[in-house]
This record gives sequence, C-alpha cells and structure tokens, in this order.
Amino acid sequence: MNDEQATFIQYYEQLPVAVYLCDRNDLLLAYNTAAATLFEIEPLKGNDDWYPTLTKYDQEGHLINTNYNPLTTGLRVRKDSVRQEIRFQLSSGADCYILVSSIAVRDKDGNYDGSIHTLSDITTQRRYEKQQALLAAIVGSSEDAIIAKDLYGQITSWNRGAERIFGYKPHEVIGKHIGLIIPNDKLAEEKRIIKAIRSGKTVEHFETLRKTNAGVIIPTSLTISPIRDARDRIIGASTIARDISRQKKAEEQIKNYTLHLEDMVARRTAELNLSLQKEKELGLLKSRFVSMASHEFRTPLSAIKLSASLISKYAETYHDLNIIKHTDKIKNAVNDLSAILGDFLSLEKLESGKVSISASEFNLAEFCREIILEMQVLAKPGQKLIYTRSGRFQIVTLDQQLLKNCLNNLLSNAIKYSGEDTLIRLDTELNSKECSLSVTDQGIGIPEADKAHLFSAFFRASNTGTTQGTGLGLNIVARYVGLMNGTIKFESQPGLGTVFTLRFPRLSVN
Repeated sequence: MNDEQATFIQYYEQLPVAVYLCDRNDLLLAYNTAAATLFEIEPLKGNDDWYPTLTKYDQEGHLINTNYNPLTTGLRVRKDSVRQEIRFQLSSGADCYILVSSIAVRDKDGNYDGSIHTLSDITTQRRYEKQQALLAAIVGSSEDAIIAKDLYGQITSWNRGAERIFGYKPHEVIGKHIGLIIPNDKLAEEKRIIKAIRSGKTVEHFETLRKTNAGVIIPTSLTISPIRDARDRIIGASTIARDISRQKKAEEQIKNYTLHLEDMVARRTAELNLSLQKEKELGLLKSRFVSMASHEFRTPLSAIKLSASLISKYAETYHDLNIIKHTDKIKNAVNDLSAILGDFLSLEKLESGKVSISASEFNLAEFCREIILEMQVLAKPGQKLIYTRSGRFQIVTLDQQLLKNCLNNLLSNAIKYSGEDTLIRLDTELNSKECSLSVTDQGIGIPEADKAHLFSAFFRASNTGTTQGTGLGLNIVARYVGLMNGTIKFESQPGLGTVFTLRFPRLSVN
C-alpha cells in the first residue's frame, strides 16, 4: 500500500458510506470498511469489477459488465463527476438499489488518473417509493372518495373518486375547509369527528349526509382514520366516503314493498277471518239443520213404520199378499231412510268434534254374539252369520258404542252386497298385544280402481248398481277406528268377496 492509498484509507475509514479508490485503468486499489460490509462480500482488488459474483443493471435495465460501464466511461470522456443508480441482484435473488457517486482524479496536466466512488444503499427508499406509488395508484383509481385533511379540517388531498362524487376539482378544494361539502345542519359532526381522531380513534361506517358542488344532498357512509407522521404523532385524518344513494333507494323500495306486503297480508287475513267466520257460521247452521232434520224426520218415519206394521197386522185376516208386499216395501224404505239420516248425523258429529271416546272394559265374545243375533234378523234368505273367536283373553277396553257402529256397518254392507245363501263371518282374535276383528263376506267385491278411494266420504264403488247407500258408512267406520287408536284394512277380489280387519292395541289384559 503506497502513501496515497494509506491516506485514502485513513480519511474515508470513518465514513458510513462505502468508498472505493481506482487507478487510471479503473482497477480497484483500496476501499473502506463500509465497502467490505456493503454486500457482505469483500471487493476484489486489482480488478475493474469489484463484485464479479453479483449481476448489475443500470436504470434502463442494461447489464453492466467489462464491455459496458457507464460510470468510468463518463468520467473519462466528459465529466469530473457522475451519479448513477445501479440495481445489484444478490445471490439470494433479491434486488439491492445502490446510488453511486463518482468523481475523477486528474494529474497536474488534467489527465484522467483514476477515480473515487461512494456507494449508498437506497433499497429501503426505493421500496418506500414503490409502496407510495402503489398506494397513490390505488387511491387515484378508487371509486370511493378518499380525502385527507389536517387536524383543523383543511383538505390536503382529493382523489378522483372525491371529484366524481362531490363534483369539485382538486385545485378547487385543497387548502379549503372540509365544511365545503358538509350541510349546515351537520357541521357539528365535524367537531366530534376531529375530537375522536385527536384521541386516536377510528370512526367506521358512519352514515350521514354530504353536499355536492351542485348543492345536492347525498347519503354517505364515512370511515375516518387518523394520519400519523414518522414519530407516530397524529397530524390529520383520512376519510373514505362512499355514496350510498342507490343503497338507500333500494332500502326505501324494500321498505315500501314490505309495507305493501304487510298491508296485503293484513287485508287478506281479514278476508280469511271473515271467510272463516262465515264458514263457521255456515257449519253451525248445517250442524243445526242436520241435527234438527235427523230428529224431526225420525218422528214421522217412526209413525210411518208403525202404521205400516199395523196395516200388515190388520190385513192378515184378509190374506191379501199385495198389502203385505207393499207394507214391507214401506218398512224397508223407512229403514233405509233412517240409516241415511243416521249416517248424516254421525258425520256431522265427527265434523264438529262432538264424538268423544268413552272406553270401558267388556267381554268381547259376548259383545260380538249379541251383534250377530241382531244382524241375523236383517239377513237375506239363506244368508248365515256366524261368529268365531281365538286367543285366551276375553276382556278389552274400547268404546262399545263406536265399536258396535263399526261392526253393524261392516256386517250390514256384507249382507247388502252378498247374495242369498251366502256365509258372512265375524272373527275375533285377542292376544296380549292387540285385538283384531274381521268381517268376511262372499259378496260382489271391490274393483281394483275403486280401492284407493274406498274410505272417502260419499264414495261408492262402481259395481254397487242400484243398491241403496250414502257412501258415508266406511268413512265413518275409518274415523271411529282412528278415534280408538286403531287401524282398518281390507282385502277384496271382485266377485269373490271382501275381508275388513280392525286392529286395536290391548289396553287391558285379563
């Protein structure tokens, strides 16, 4: 190391920037400690490329190498000093931005005799500038108004979104008070907002009103945050303002539509209540009529039946078969009409909820034998009704009257739709879990197409012909069975007969 180099080292050693000394051939002669630690790589002395392992680019992106070095070229031919920004690509792949300041060393005759270079790391500055540029681009392109103001309310920045929403150009508002866009009756808000900002608070999604350049008042959503300087002092506020006119209009439309719907629902509810009230009144009137008709008709029907019986008795002495035949027709017609009235009265009671369960314990076998004896009187010539039972139990707990109505209806249908000289059976089985009762006939059966509707009110199978009936009997039976927590099922083949089976859970075991 010669005296010149030693002096260089001594002078520049204390500087915080990297310093390099080169000869007239641009070969590195000496450098200070900061240069040795700049890239954590020792510069290469005696070489014009101090860091050959690093890739270098100028500001235009051109590769710097032995064939192209803009620094020394400029010093040699034109200037005494050159400043150039160089991008170093480190071994990790990261970029490092360096500002190089170079000055020429000349001899007493003014000839180029070497150079001194200082390198300053400006990577952090460049990153900050990029972030600021990106932030500025975001702010500039935002559809929302982004406005900055100091703690006295003076506007310091105004983006395109603010220009679009409020109608002012930046030069028209910067330096003016934010009250320019605040309606008079909302000015007190600004004092509260500035007070909150001074205390470091953020005001989020604050809905209020603001005023445009044209004097139009618009609903606005504001988010206001403190602006801090490098020492974390609050120096102003950043406001993001969003025009929510469309949102408010949509909310108003929804509100009006909701009120309209509520009004429609209220009117419809009132209409339905009126309709239900009328239907209730009509139902009550129908119930009263059915009850009155059933009771009022039964009295004359009983009289007609009694008179027919008396006529038959008085005609016995005359041995007139025609009188007997016609009086029998009268009695049969009365019986049919009485049955029809009974069905209507039963249906009315079911519809109005007047049928209640009155369960009691009774001997099922004795109960069924009595029913068979009663129904045998109604049998056609040659028809035979029999009863069989199985199971070791005899006592059940059911509503006797409802069960009797069910069996009478099923047995009556079996008699009605079966021919003469046929067998009709009532079978019961009583075990520890359930009670089942089956009525089997050898009648006309039920067509396949009619089976799905058999228990519907007023439905009659298509093969019943002129046989009298209301189509209510099986519907009433099914509903009575349901009231007693039972089930009813049937199996049938046209022309061969039908089996109806009732099943009830055991409520009592004896």
